Amino acid sequence: MTHTEDSMKADRALGIAAILAGILIAFASSHVQLLPGSTAVSARFFPYLLAAILSAGGLTLILWPGAVPARDVVTRILTPSALMVAATFSIYAFTFRYMDFRLGTWLFVLITMWILGARKPLELIITPIAVALITFYLFRYGFTVLLPTWN
Repeated sequence: MTHTEDSMKADRALGIAAILAGILIAFASSHVQLLPGSTAVSARFFPYLLAAILSAGGLTLILWPGAVPARDVVTRILTPSALMVAATFSIYAFTFRYMDFRLGTWLFVLITMWILGARKPLELIITPIAVALITFYLFRYGFTVLLPTWN
């Protein structure tokens, strides 16, 4: 097998995985309950948007694969830091509805930054707080999306 054939299979496999992830997200989102009479952006909107982006990206990888060999892709995906970020995101996603959005997002960003090598105290203090608050206010008041909060 040539280097090009190997890379094409890697991109096509990732493309298929992205499309399957998009379908799974769309299916799961279709079961999200909506508040009757709500004028807010539907709770399904952003998951559907993510599903469409994943599916379009996957289709792009299938139709126009790049030149990166499969072993390089797998090596990058299976690094300890990538696996730890994936685990952190999974925990964030599964606890999302039970935790105040601001606290959960702050903790997720802080842990992810630490995993990826951020060590400057000021950066670790300011960035997670800024991301959590800006994201909260953007979605809550910009898009009028109800987010989980503790009162």
